[in-house]
Amino acid sequence: MRKIWGLLRNHLVVDFYWPYYLSVASFLTISLFLNAHFDFESIIDPYNGTYMRLMGYFLLYAFAYYGGLALTLAFNKKARLLATPKFWLLSLFGLVILSLDSGFPYLGQLTDLFHVDYRAFSWTYLVINNAIGFILVCLPLFLVYSFFPKPNGEGYGLITPRYDFKPYLILLMLMLPLIAGASFTTGFNNFYPIYKLNSVAEVWQVPKWVPMAIYEFFYGMDFFNVELLFRGFMVVGLSQLLGKDAIMPMVTTYCFLHFGKPTGEAISSVFGGYILGVLAYYTRGIWGGVIIHMGIALMMELAAYLQKLQ
Repeated sequence: MRKIWGLLRNHLVVDFYWPYYLSVASFLTISLFLNAHFDFESIIDPYNGTYMRLMGYFLLYAFAYYGGLALTLAFNKKARLLATPKFWLLSLFGLVILSLDSGFPYLGQLTDLFHVDYRAFSWTYLVINNAIGFILVCLPLFLVYSFFPKPNGEGYGLITPRYDFKPYLILLMLMLPLIAGASFTTGFNNFYPIYKLNSVAEVWQVPKWVPMAIYEFFYGMDFFNVELLFRGFMVVGLSQLLGKDAIMPMVTTYCFLHFGKPTGEAISSVFGGYILGVLAYYTRGIWGGVIIHMGIALMMELAAYLQKLQ
């Protein structure tokens, strides 16, 4: 834990400037307020099955990323970075990948190919939605890495010899009582668990825990995709061009990713994304983020299941 706090403290020493942080906070506060009023995802999602859904998510995330970047470069007086073609190529590529993962418009048609019983359709749809992330996120990132390899061979934070996992495991355990407390709130229980018990087990004549375990496995693995894209590509990868200034645009985009979830979770994603971004930047690895992100998500699911048993 001392190592984590040390990295955060050292980063704040060189990065914190209250007008800069206040401007980012204002940008996100206004964005959260507008989303609460307009619910941008409800505007975009009706276009499911068409490329317009993909375009809608791209515009949403591009506004988040380049809005955060504009504030960062303005206060740090590094606008010259915008003249770098490589930056535009890589940042746009990352936003396209994120938009594909969030707004892939043909999940319904893809699910239809399996000809599943209508009672298992929603389960199959959700599993495919999480499983396809490897194709939409990981494979393209590995492909672009082969064209733009990093001189130190970091592999977007995946190659981390002598990585220290202990602080992240301790931090994860500290989150347990907070999650347990949150599980008693109405907003939490209205949203979680993501996987709602249904008739899948009955349709396939298997124990109820089997479809639940399959779903939770792919649900958990999707957080690896998130960490690889946000902390691996947007921070470790783009820091080759932006340095520490790669962190804040990632944070603003990460907040927008949580639109549609409980407001408290969207707000906490700002702080969580910031902390994980700082740690990824200085440790050059994403595995701590994978542990925390996946662990918190699965603990929230478990807490919600236990509440439903009461």
